[in-house]
Amino acid sequence: MKSPLQRALSLVVTLGLMLGALLHPPPALSDGAAPATGLVPPLLEIHCIDVGQGEAVLLRTETAAILVDAGIDGTAAAYLNNRGVQRLDLAVATHAHADHIGGFPAILEQFQVDRIWYNGQTHTTRTFERFLEAVLESSAVYQEPLRGELIRFGELIITVLHPERSAADYSGHLHNKNIVLRADFGDFSILITGDAEIHAENRLLASGIPLAATVLQLGHHGSRTSSSRAFLKAVSPELVFYQAGRDNRYGHPHREVLLRVDRYLEAEIYGTNTGGTLVITSDGSSWKIATSLTAGETTPPLCIDINTATIEELSRLIHISDTRARQIMERRPFTSRQDLLDVPGIGPGRLREIEDQGLICPLPGTE
Repeated sequence: MKSPLQRALSLVVTLGLMLGALLHPPPALSDGAAPATGLVPPLLEIHCIDVGQGEAVLLRTETAAILVDAGIDGTAAAYLNNRGVQRLDLAVATHAHADHIGGFPAILEQFQVDRIWYNGQTHTTRTFERFLEAVLESSAVYQEPLRGELIRFGELIITVLHPERSAADYSGHLHNKNIVLRADFGDFSILITGDAEIHAENRLLASGIPLAATVLQLGHHGSRTSSSRAFLKAVSPELVFYQAGRDNRYGHPHREVLLRVDRYLEAEIYGTNTGGTLVITSDGSSWKIATSLTAGETTPPLCIDINTATIEELSRLIHISDTRARQIMERRPFTSRQDLLDVPGIGPGRLREIEDQGLICPLPGTE
């Protein structure tokens, strides 16, 4: 059964599709045929576009171009124009927030888009209305994909991992039904998570779907609402990236998320807030990454070293007041986890909570 959004779109689009069928034949589901990109086949490029505090990811092979989210404005469209993209085989709007769909009107106006995926959940913002208007005015085939659906463009396979059920009548948080995609290219793979949070991650973990991938996009711009330890370990990527604006007001990426990545993964990590647009290239086996900016300052330590931290740094730890921070400093150095249990007021339960907070550097005897 079609969702209300699908029915509304169908009523407006059907006549236009019938009239334009002779001029615009429908695209094939498999083996996209976009204009040649200049890439040497077989090669996949993943452009993690710097759109500020938003997300836009372009996947490009010699014969296909796929855009997942479009940022908040026309930045993504300008980037595609500068790279010579003329057509998108597939555009995916993961959910209705402005920093993911705000740029789609420019995309749909400036490029031929064969197919657009959206989860079907309605929203009340003017940005969402403009997004729908742009979809209606385009010739793109509109679909609401569910878990297990896939589309193939030569060696590139795009599979939907989430949501498992339609979001058309869902009234919960927009992030819960956010579209999550897996892209496979030979032995190389990437999970594109959009703003999926721990709720969606838990659904994926419970599903039993294989999640291991070469590259992981950290959910929700690297927010603490996403990227649980269990999810990170299940994906076990070699490369992690996030998309966030420089000096953004949300504090993305959150420090504890970077710490979890550092502690539980052996992965390289990159962000658009420090590296600008990131371009990952793979031949289906190996991969490499290039950044458009060079960081002008050293990266601060990801974790709080109990043996060198200041009172201010120690006080960021749960259960650590200024008084307890001074007691810790008086008992340095700590050479084992057991040593911390000798600090007044820190018992096994509190120590576990301190470790679970994800800010303290590991000590001998910890995981």
